[in-house]
Amino acid sequence: MKKSFTTEAINLKNYPLNDNDSIVVMFSKTKGLIRAVAKGAKKPKSKLGARIQLFVANQLMLFEGKNLDTIAQAQSVNTFSKIRNSLDKLSYSMYIAQLVDTFCSKQFNTDENYEEIYSLIFLAYQKIAASTSKKDILFAILKFQIKFMSYLGWGLDLTHCSRCLREIEADSNNSALFSFDLKGFLCPQCTSSCLGDTIRIHNKIRVFLQELSTADFDKKTKYDEILTEQFLNKCFSFMKKYIDKLTSKRTKIFEILDKTTIAI
Repeated sequence: MKKSFTTEAINLKNYPLNDNDSIVVMFSKTKGLIRAVAKGAKKPKSKLGARIQLFVANQLMLFEGKNLDTIAQAQSVNTFSKIRNSLDKLSYSMYIAQLVDTFCSKQFNTDENYEEIYSLIFLAYQKIAASTSKKDILFAILKFQIKFMSYLGWGLDLTHCSRCLREIEADSNNSALFSFDLKGFLCPQCTSSCLGDTIRIHNKIRVFLQELSTADFDKKTKYDEILTEQFLNKCFSFMKKYIDKLTSKRTKIFEILDKTTIAI
């Protein structure tokens, strides 16, 4: 007899298994990344049809399987319906789904802090759905990038030199060199001897990201009223490049962003 379990999960991807059934990739609050069959979901009168849409959070009962679980029951917790009202919202939500699917797979051996990651995904989708501007969407995505990398153990040290551990001066008129090989910033004394893949980041970005890394996701910051879409896009582009380097592949959803200059 198949063992059943209940969990809350957010749909990240789905694709057809056959004419009637679909496979859903979800992130679960208790089990992390799971893949399950939604039998009959493609039939017109299926109760599962709407519940397996992308970016829907459900309370589920599933039966365990060897390779794929099977969804027995699903009750929507949040449909994040306003995500579907905007191409920008959809694109950035897909970016989150792609990151979670990549980094929470067995390949990366994610620590079992599933509930924290689930709450982060939920909050990010909630913020994106409620966004009224591109700036709001970018701010939510940037917070997600920083927190997600931190939960996975790849958070950036934005205050110390990655080579000599000397504190980097917070001079807002200068820039700091970031080494993708060392996965950190370099102080001026270590910059001249650094080889490999690097990028120069304005200190305004570095200091802002540092303060954002310690702020609660759903709390207002002192920057909320003064941030611009252009500045946030530069921050996002930097974080995206850093994350892409960790996986040795580029996320293709935002090809155009890789051409964005980061210097202010």
